[in-house]
Amino acid sequence: MFFLVLVLGLTSCSNDKQEETPKVSYADIKPTQSKYKAFYGEKLFKVFGPLTSKSSESDPNAETKKPVSVIFYPNTKTISFSNIFDNKTVEYAVTDIVDNETSLTYKFEINAVKYTCTIANKTSLSPTIVTVTFLGGYYKFDVTDSEKKNIKYLLVKETYTSIRDSTKNQIMHYTYADTNLIRVVTHLIHPTLLIRLTSINNYIYNEEKKLVTIVMTNESGVFKRKISYEYLNNLIVKETTEDSTGKVIAVATYGYNSEGKVSLASFADYEGNINSQRHYSYEKNKITTKFFDHNKEYSSTQILTYDIQRKPYLISQERVLDPSTNLNFTSLTIISINGDVFFKDDYVYEYSPEGLHLKTLYRNVDHAPDIREKTYIEE
Repeated sequence: MFFLVLVLGLTSCSNDKQEETPKVSYADIKPTQSKYKAFYGEKLFKVFGPLTSKSSESDPNAETKKPVSVIFYPNTKTISFSNIFDNKTVEYAVTDIVDNETSLTYKFEINAVKYTCTIANKTSLSPTIVTVTFLGGYYKFDVTDSEKKNIKYLLVKETYTSIRDSTKNQIMHYTYADTNLIRVVTHLIHPTLLIRLTSINNYIYNEEKKLVTIVMTNESGVFKRKISYEYLNNLIVKETTEDSTGKVIAVATYGYNSEGKVSLASFADYEGNINSQRHYSYEKNKITTKFFDHNKEYSSTQILTYDIQRKPYLISQERVLDPSTNLNFTSLTIISINGDVFFKDDYVYEYSPEGLHLKTLYRNVDHAPDIREKTYIEE
């Protein structure tokens, strides 16, 4: 009996000790999340001395020929390493990301010590190189393989430049949480006062990551306007706009076809009186919009053709409500109520190797073209 009690006591002590020991995860050469960027190498060097110092020396004992890796996880904003750090803790919080044309740098800390991990892009003279710097030296390895999974490109800056009308000029900066747009800062010129203004749109989502509100302020944070969205079957069916006093000033409702595309948009005032309507129809590479006035009488038709090889790029969820903002159109034709074609313009688009829309030239007959340019980062 005494022996049984002793065994049970030892078992209990052992379990208590295990519960007190913190759970430790170890970095693996394989990613542990569904969204990631991974860089792999076969040989690691540890160098003592500053990265820019010519007197820095490699430690021959620190050379490792085991597989090494650096893996970044956008969802959790963490970074992990295999066979680089002795403690091999799987993930460290990334405190900052610096992205430029030649390299990508992640900043993180280990036990209050600051580190940076820089991935230098491949050039004609050297492969992609990973360098992890710390106080007193750095680790370095050539990337022999890499992979990306579920990584997206995010639009971070957009400029519109018009030589013939400077009041159209705008610069927009976009900020995200994961891949959800959370803020747009727009710098523009007032069309009549000709003074520079800044407007800020803050995007608010519910627990299901659906856009529910856009709050508009000026650069001082003074509330100007709010737009709220209501859903049915995961589609936006109502858009309500309030002014700075909280008064409803406009209401828009939306209907959809069997493919989930907007087929009807109705715009009303605060009392629900219809101001205008738009009816959308879709063909292979064409969107036709018919406009109706407050009496629901036909007023004009707009025909937009687009390149079917280019996928739509949605910056934010509410932009699905206006098909003209989703696709890169090659021509625009407007037909009046009498059937007269009174406006037609041609657009020229430029794309990145990944298929991202970089630039639009709005060609004019008598003037230099207006230009819209877009800048992206990889999340």
